[in-house]
Amino acid sequence: MNKKLSPEDAFYENLTLGLIRTLSNVPRVCNVTLERRQPLNACQVVNWEQRHCVYLPEDMKKFYLSSDGFILNWSYQYAPNDIRRVGHIHFPHLLQVTLLRENIETTASHSSNSTVLPTSNSDSLGAASSSQSLPASVASGKDKWGNATPIITAKSKIFEINNVNEVAKVCMLYESTSSNNPKFYLLELGTLSWQFLADTFSEYLRMAIAHLGLPYWELCFSTCGLPSWTEQLFLLLAPHLLEEHEQRRGRVLNPACEHPYNIIDPNIFRGKPKSVAKAVTSSTKQNHNK
Repeated sequence: MNKKLSPEDAFYENLTLGLIRTLSNVPRVCNVTLERRQPLNACQVVNWEQRHCVYLPEDMKKFYLSSDGFILNWSYQYAPNDIRRVGHIHFPHLLQVTLLRENIETTASHSSNSTVLPTSNSDSLGAASSSQSLPASVASGKDKWGNATPIITAKSKIFEINNVNEVAKVCMLYESTSSNNPKFYLLELGTLSWQFLADTFSEYLRMAIAHLGLPYWELCFSTCGLPSWTEQLFLLLAPHLLEEHEQRRGRVLNPACEHPYNIIDPNIFRGKPKSVAKAVTSSTKQNHNK
């Protein structure tokens, strides 16, 4: 008989789409832990938006009003006395979602595959002449997988979500400050090239879960590829994610019978049940009295 989940356990079970339970049943995977965080209040979210002069997308706002990010870790047992922490999913505190420090226009102008809009007629002529010498894929503004690369202007804003092994950064990119529909890209630091990841925050969260938090999973979508030791883990635990024609390569994320994906329901992004909040408050008071 299955043990009934507490309201808080059920909340995180829904938030991670059952990943914790799934990992716990995988051979050699152990020490599955989830760092639980308190939700933000509406004022904290608004303060972040006002500080950066952008609006968070609705699904991302609901996420942070439910939990101020989370960290999920798991270990793999390579041998009886050799257990190493390898799995990692990190969604930062909202305050840690900050503007990319590099100058946007400098990043864009040196990027091999981003589209930079000219600001004057002379710039337009220069851009036109330089594009003639670029490969077709670059000149047409396409990434490795044929997805459109970002159009970056002086009004664009780029926020860092995660740093991937000092090789790439996961970025949330607003093409203009008037937009409230940012997209998620992988910025490769070696070449300053962009690889498309997701249209929405919910899709990026779902991708992290579908890849089981395997180390550096975002590099599956890069031109440099995965480190060899990481690739070995993929082959052991999720070999289908490395298939050349695996569905996510073409950004087709609809469920398929051979690779069933959980579809995230925005309704799970809700405030924690009042009973949980009361329990936390009473626990805090008891500890204080001690």
